[in-house]
Amino acid sequence: MTQSSRDIWRENAEKALRGAGFETLMRQTEDGIARGPLSDAADRPNSIAALPRSAQPLLDSRPWHICAPVRDPDIKFANGQLLRDLKGGASAARISIGEHALTLGANDVARIMEGVHTDLIPITIAPHDNAGVFDLFKPLSDACVNLGLSPDTENLKALVQTAPSSWNLVTVNAASISEAGGTAAQELAYMAAGITKAYRLLGAELGAKHIGAEVTTDQDGHMNIAKMRAARRIHARISQAFGADNAALTLHAISQKRMMQSLDPWTNMLRVMSAGFGAVTGGADYITLRPFTDAIGHADEFGYRIARNMQLLMMEESHLGHVSDPAYGSYFHEHMTDELAQAAWAEFQRIEDEGGFDDLSAFHARIAAGKAKRAEHGEPILGVTLHPAENVRAAKVRGTAWL
Repeated sequence: MTQSSRDIWRENAEKALRGAGFETLMRQTEDGIARGPLSDAADRPNSIAALPRSAQPLLDSRPWHICAPVRDPDIKFANGQLLRDLKGGASAARISIGEHALTLGANDVARIMEGVHTDLIPITIAPHDNAGVFDLFKPLSDACVNLGLSPDTENLKALVQTAPSSWNLVTVNAASISEAGGTAAQELAYMAAGITKAYRLLGAELGAKHIGAEVTTDQDGHMNIAKMRAARRIHARISQAFGADNAALTLHAISQKRMMQSLDPWTNMLRVMSAGFGAVTGGADYITLRPFTDAIGHADEFGYRIARNMQLLMMEESHLGHVSDPAYGSYFHEHMTDELAQAAWAEFQRIEDEGGFDDLSAFHARIAAGKAKRAEHGEPILGVTLHPAENVRAAKVRGTAWL
């Protein structure tokens, strides 16, 4: 029998380890999925499919939308920063409403959008469940608006039926699960539960038009690729079950808040760039990267500029968007996409058995338990517990409250 190339590789790897066990090369994700140390054709699932971005409005030949975060409580600054971001290369706006962000009254949407050509950019509202936002943004009825409503928003179906044709109303806030301490599979399971609730409420046609999702990306670029692709697989399976065979998921990726460090915020540039790489290469439609100072306060102009320029580097200089679904066919990424999708689907089925999106108490208890376990484990943090810098130059922020 001819020795396989994998066996030959393992023999050479064990020699290089010089007595250390082969298991020292093995890694597992928080969801218990084995990753590496080597992937080959045997690891790739038998059935794979390309998972490209969905078609989005107003892209104008760009591969994805670079979102300008609009969130500073000072409306004058928020408007000025939005204009700077748009002039500097952003192509969409993501508006955050609520505590430590914008408080909008009847005339404040006009103030936020002063000087903005709203016919040229999509406007996304960060996920929320405030039905009153519908009326606030009525003056933008001709614009492309992703209103960001939760599937359990009061009177959602009535709002959807009266919404302008250029609006999409529903965003499943899977990112909130990640920020609460959930794993990648738990985040995707929540997304699946929210999408299912929205389809049950709206039906196939309205659901296919209006449903989107927001997920996080962290410093693990390759797992982010698998997460983005698994999200599209899960949505496709659910939408087909409701009769929406050709529905395309609008996928918004935002860099994870809980990975951000406050002791040496400059190291966050590395984390945010890795998060952006995973979002781009995984195929997100809209991408919001947090300023590197987000762990210590509201960003100043420099913080926003760095976050924006990270995406411009990936788009204009690295050309990362020129290939549709570059992970398609990759032994490692196809394997991880499949494993993560299967783990998320199993958790989603568990949620459904427990009452679905309307009763997530047991699900949140599992998240809390996992968060406590992670805290006990204490992974090293670059710049804090691993290679900490001395005499770190302070980064400037506009205020200590942050979102």
